[in-house]
Amino acid sequence: MPLRMPTLAIAGIAVAVAVAIVLSTRPAAHPPRPTREADAARLATPAEMAAALAARGTAWVWPASNGPMAHDGGGSAPPLRQAAVLVESLRIGAGSAVERHPRMQPLVLPSGVPVVPVLHVESDERSPDAWDAAQVDAIVAAFARHRDEALRGPGLLQLDFEAPRRQRPAYIALVHRLRQSLPPSLRLGVTVLAHWCTEGRWLDELPVDEVVPMLYRLGPQAAAWRARWNDPDAPMAAACRGPALGFATNDPPASALLARTARPYFFDDSAWSNPSHPTVQDLP
Repeated sequence: MPLRMPTLAIAGIAVAVAVAIVLSTRPAAHPPRPTREADAARLATPAEMAAALAARGTAWVWPASNGPMAHDGGGSAPPLRQAAVLVESLRIGAGSAVERHPRMQPLVLPSGVPVVPVLHVESDERSPDAWDAAQVDAIVAAFARHRDEALRGPGLLQLDFEAPRRQRPAYIALVHRLRQSLPPSLRLGVTVLAHWCTEGRWLDELPVDEVVPMLYRLGPQAAAWRARWNDPDAPMAAACRGPALGFATNDPPASALLARTARPYFFDDSAWSNPSHPTVQDLP
């Protein structure tokens, strides 16, 4: 005699089959949308950085480079709006010593690109915490040498000086002295290390027109440092929230951060693949 299944069991199986059919015919779920954090962390593409450089950026051009090349290989289509060219370097040593190194290589930029003169200053380990008058005068004189060049261009001179903490009072005094020595019509800018922005409000008190935090070569904590600039509530000096930020082409920022930076500066480790060489008479 065949076994008969209870009516309730048969009904349960029917329900299970029906549910399985419904589930199998339901459209596949859409993949989850990226979170706001993921959007903020997405790095800028080379195309985005090139577009920012051409539209509103400034290329830092160091002595071994001529800067980005024109789109057509000539001088008619500059791929950048402005160049910040290192025109002179000074090294502060022991006693009253200051070594001066002007740019020796010829500079060839696309036609029509305005130039911001940059003066690089560094201290060697023997330099005093407080510089003497001769050392300060040497730096002030270097800025005076490039004053007219700056006035013919965008009207901006830039100081690039990663002064060690022990020399911070001397650095602040130097910036005040530079501002006093320059005409009011000439703007003064400074580059600053990222961690300076989180060490109190002293940057807010500098008499400068532009502060450029350098957000590259930040080491193993790079992501955390960049997150500070993505977070409008992160504590830092107000001067570091200005329109200018410094990036590197081989160390791209978050796309969203680049998009809202009105005055991006770009450094390129490969000399923009456009090296400049000393002239024959400058070779040893």
